[in-house]
Amino acid sequence: MAVEADPKFVREVIKLGGKTLKKCMQCATCSVVCPLSPENSPFPRKEMIWAQWGLKEKLLKDPDVWLCHNCNDCSKYCPRDAKPGEVLAALRARMIAEYSWPSFMAKIVNNPVYFPLFVLIPIILIGALISAFGLSVPSGGEEIVYSKFIPMEFVEAGGFIFGGLAVLIALIGLWRFWNALTEGGGKTITVEPKEGAELEVQGGMCFLDAVVYAIWDIIKHSWFKICEVNRNRYYAHLLMFYGFIALGITAGLDVVAKYVFGMPHLPIWHPAKILGNLGAIALFLGCSFAIYNRLTNPDVKGGSYFDWFFLLTLYAVAITGIITELARLAGSVAAYYLYVVHLIAVFMLIAYAPYSKFAHLIYRGVAMAYAKASGREPKLPF
Repeated sequence: MAVEADPKFVREVIKLGGKTLKKCMQCATCSVVCPLSPENSPFPRKEMIWAQWGLKEKLLKDPDVWLCHNCNDCSKYCPRDAKPGEVLAALRARMIAEYSWPSFMAKIVNNPVYFPLFVLIPIILIGALISAFGLSVPSGGEEIVYSKFIPMEFVEAGGFIFGGLAVLIALIGLWRFWNALTEGGGKTITVEPKEGAELEVQGGMCFLDAVVYAIWDIIKHSWFKICEVNRNRYYAHLLMFYGFIALGITAGLDVVAKYVFGMPHLPIWHPAKILGNLGAIALFLGCSFAIYNRLTNPDVKGGSYFDWFFLLTLYAVAITGIITELARLAGSVAAYYLYVVHLIAVFMLIAYAPYSKFAHLIYRGVAMAYAKASGREPKLPF
């Protein structure tokens, strides 16, 4: 069998965080200890050797890369410290770069050299808006109302435009990923056993049912519970996940209250506001736990720029949102300036979502549904 290696792809994986890739000696300890790896053709051993050989085409069509939740049980027990969990994380970043559109955007978003540029873009856009419409910070001594500075219609329009564009780009990437999955092994194969032969078939389920079950697993964070080395990440993920959802619901309710019920500003005691504030606190705590874990846990210490870009952007959204709210309640004019910083952080989170680790939600969700439909998922102990 001829193997068409791609040395450039190997270098890309190493650059994206798989620095220890070449330490792997194929002992298969990683596949043995991984609680998420299916019995048939388990990961991550095969992914490690494919990555060492530079088998780009096989890896970019491999759904098992997304079944890994980077719990790092494999990395802890690896006798060569090859860190398979980090290598698979690098492969996921490379897959997002491959399938997102336009593909060059993912490559530069995940390159630290361009970080100042991606901070500068929302600064320029907001600055141009302020300059074009002659907006100015209201003087002190009156109630802090953000729409007196930047009309909410502008913020909402920006949210719909850039948010909608992010969703469209994410769907394009998802479509490309799905086509790669089905080309790489998702086609249905009809098996007709011969008379007298015994045949064991590993069955899956209807794909629509698999999607429902995958969504339910994501809601419960079922697969994170199996991790041993990095179990604390389960709670950090729950706080970030549900904190962000709570903030999204609150933003949606704000729009409904304004345009349906004519309530442009919900009071602090309104249930929607309470939900949003609780969500902001949960998001802040989740990010804090995740960062603390990455800095102190010896088995997961470090991380790639791809990881930190998303985590710190999410953290910035939580921190600036909380500080801005506190400044507003205190009646400080500084709330207006903090509000601009918060909008910059929100723009970076949403607009760059299809190219950042945020995209994990949809790619992993599809891979989990694919695994359920094809019967490749592990049997969860609960």
